[in-house]
Amino acid sequence: MRFFMTTPRMSLLFLTASFGATALVSGCGLRPPVQNSGTVSTADGIQVAVLSQRCSETVETDWPGNDLVEMTVQIEVRNGTPTAIGVHRDGFRLKGADGRAIPTSTGSAKDPISLAPRQTQTFQLRFMSRGGLSCSKEMTLESSSAIMHGTETATIGTIKFVAANGVSGDEKAGK
Repeated sequence: MRFFMTTPRMSLLFLTASFGATALVSGCGLRPPVQNSGTVSTADGIQVAVLSQRCSETVETDWPGNDLVEMTVQIEVRNGTPTAIGVHRDGFRLKGADGRAIPTSTGSAKDPISLAPRQTQTFQLRFMSRGGLSCSKEMTLESSSAIMHGTETATIGTIKFVAANGVSGDEKAGK
């Protein structure tokens, strides 16, 4: 008899836990940055863009100025050239307001990706830093050693953006 009394409670607990996990996962999606300098490209047609991001900042009260920032960036690379290119995801760096260039902490980033001519690839990179990055300040995505075109490193500009949970343009302007 006791089993039948606990079964509805366990079912309710399972349903509540399942719904809570689903809500948590859907709430953790990537969003477009509040500010984004846009797509950068090479003269021969390689393009890099920041499509979306997720940033969280954990304030460390015991370590002032040493907050833990976790930033996930969704990046799109387009190969508009007539030949294949190599994308070395571990060659991307995220630079914060203090000028430090933070390497990606994404484990699979060490494995290069090959993009055929006219192909597009989207991937996510995760960056973590204690100090250096801030979700409410401008960040710069650098790709100076990330893209190989033949035996040469493709020279491509930087992308500046402010995370979606950072200060919006209206708040900066005092509106």
